[in-house]
Amino acid sequence: MVKPLLLSTLFFLGAISMGGISFAGSSSCTTDVLEYNILTECYSSTECTNDGDASNVTMNEFNTYRQDFIMDSFYTDTVEPDFKSFIDEIRNPFLFKAATIGAFLDASVLNNTLRDLQVSSAQSLQSYTPSEQICRFGTMSRSLASSEDRVNLDRIALSEAGLSRNLGTRFSAAAAGRGQDNQVRIELFVDKYCDLAENASGMDNLCKIAAADRVADTNWDRDVDYSRLMDSLPTIDANLTDSNLTRNETNVIALGNHLYGAQQIKKRTSLAEITEVPGSLDLYAEYRSVVARRAAAQNSYNTLAAMRMAGSGASDAYIQAMLKQIGVADPDTYLKAKTSENAAVNSSYNAQMGFLTKQLYEDPSFYANLMDSKANVKRTSAALQGIGLMQARDTYKSLNRSEMLLALLAEMEARKLVNNYQGAKSD
Repeated sequence: MVKPLLLSTLFFLGAISMGGISFAGSSSCTTDVLEYNILTECYSSTECTNDGDASNVTMNEFNTYRQDFIMDSFYTDTVEPDFKSFIDEIRNPFLFKAATIGAFLDASVLNNTLRDLQVSSAQSLQSYTPSEQICRFGTMSRSLASSEDRVNLDRIALSEAGLSRNLGTRFSAAAAGRGQDNQVRIELFVDKYCDLAENASGMDNLCKIAAADRVADTNWDRDVDYSRLMDSLPTIDANLTDSNLTRNETNVIALGNHLYGAQQIKKRTSLAEITEVPGSLDLYAEYRSVVARRAAAQNSYNTLAAMRMAGSGASDAYIQAMLKQIGVADPDTYLKAKTSENAAVNSSYNAQMGFLTKQLYEDPSFYANLMDSKANVKRTSAALQGIGLMQARDTYKSLNRSEMLLALLAEMEARKLVNNYQGAKSD
């Protein structure tokens, strides 16, 4: 295609050049024997005359030849189609190359867009999907609020029982004074808490405990043994918010009676004595002051006991499963105070907080789950901070109770100093 185009172009340019050279304003023409003269049709070397007529005729003839042959026939039929084909051949590769590059660019943009969408989707799935560990914190702490409410109710119930005894409220164990109170406590000891091995195994004549309890240490000395009653397990089978009386409920109250107000006044003061005997009002007011200090001191014991009493139990199923996972053979015994004598109860507030602040981190999977997405690790950190706040709150309440007890001790010591100083001044 290129070769015929070049030949046609050269022929076209040669024809134009030849015409220009032959008739570029000359007044005469010379021809040799081999040339054909358009004007004279001579084949000799004689000079042609009649210059003006020859130039015009030659120019007209050339123009006609150029228009008819060169332009209309040769250029239109040969050169122009060849040039068009040549340009098409040159243009097509460039257009195909441009289309190919455009297709690659479109594919690159599409792939990058799909990649970005998939990365964003994966990041969203990773960031907004909570891990199983976060669910554990939620399910295992869902019952803390209701269990804490039960702690407050049990603490108030124990405080009311202790206050009624110290004030000699009607139908209480110490309603008549020291004699009745001591008698009730001795009867409880003989019937429930007597250990046959005490006093060189000489308690047979005194003890009247049931035959089943004589061979098993299920209730011995629970009225004075704080460790086995309160510290052996995180939960005790006691719930003062219901109407069922359990063994440990009696034990907790009996231990409180021995610890706070072990010695009551000899007898209760009657209305006639208060109004008629001189100094009775002042003595009764002083006694109520003593009862108030006892109640403040006993509040710490009541709180510790209430925190070990049965809670709401909403999280027990999850906590039991986790205890089995870390190797606790009998979660009911450890968590819910189940024994051969009594059925399991709901786990206490103390047991639930102990699990969230200690046992949960004894599971190796807890540390494996920390190798999760950054978002889930941050969620775990936030959950731990929340548990830390709850524990800090419990610690704060404990410090408040300790501060109150120290204030009572300081006030009692100050009273001694004041009484001694007033006695010295009166002397």
